[in-house]
Amino acid sequence: MPSHKPIIGLDDAIGSRAKALRTMQGKLLDLFDESGYEEVIPPMLERPDALKSGAGRFLADQTVVFSDPAGAGTLAIRSDMTPQIARIAATRLQGEEVLKLCYSGTVMLARPDQRGGSRQQWQTGVECLGVAGAAGDIEVMHLAARTMQAAGFNKPVLQVGHIGLLKALVKGCTAPLETWTALLSRRSPDDLTEVMNGENMPEAARQALLDLATGNSGKQWIENHIGAINDDFDAAASELLSLVNEVGGKMEGSVSVYADAAIMPRFLYHSAILFAGFAEGVAHAVLHGGRYDAMMKAHGRDMPATGFSCDLWALIDTV
Repeated sequence: MPSHKPIIGLDDAIGSRAKALRTMQGKLLDLFDESGYEEVIPPMLERPDALKSGAGRFLADQTVVFSDPAGAGTLAIRSDMTPQIARIAATRLQGEEVLKLCYSGTVMLARPDQRGGSRQQWQTGVECLGVAGAAGDIEVMHLAARTMQAAGFNKPVLQVGHIGLLKALVKGCTAPLETWTALLSRRSPDDLTEVMNGENMPEAARQALLDLATGNSGKQWIENHIGAINDDFDAAASELLSLVNEVGGKMEGSVSVYADAAIMPRFLYHSAILFAGFAEGVAHAVLHGGRYDAMMKAHGRDMPATGFSCDLWALIDTV
């Protein structure tokens, strides 16, 4: 007998739920178009190397790979659309010095982000390529703020971090970066202490990591640690604080902007500034973004890149 049992983490959208997603999708794509971002529609399937090249290797454990029965070899179902945008920019659009692209489509995770969560997401976002440093970051953060407002969230907040802070704190450690980000994302001081006990690290860095795990990570914390860790920490802190100071006073509407060293990347291809969007009454981030210059270089085109994305299913379930 054939099995018709539902696949855990995958579901159907019917009637009002399907209509709600299409309405939200149209609203955000119209906003992106008005902001000068051109839509691209990449295929659902890619060669595994296109999704996992260079910094994209951090997507490997969330990527479903299979052998194509039509003879195309090994293929992968995308778990994130940013590597596809990087591929398009490095190949199909390599003659353009500045690219502002947007997208909206289904991605599938090998396992849910959180226990009991969905493996299917309707990822929607923008990528700003060819605009270096703060200029690109600020443009994308403004658009992220407008996205939260357009989606209908109350009192949206952008919390801004920098992956360079964590890299500076764990410099010289044997545990990989993904171990540290996972521990800090879980806010687990006990687990963090267990890993730190196996490392030879300065006491200042050890205490700073524990602070991050307990939520003590705002602007004052960052300023207090400048000059106490290392030069890499100071450089990342300076870039972060300067950006938040510049963008904070210019944000449209009621959106607030805060520096937060504990903001961790959803995927580890980010190379500098990170940010996450939160809103009143919502316990989790509603969007994620940041700079990912290293991924572009891995795809054969060394150009600055920053962007953000959200899951439309999560948006319509929380607004």
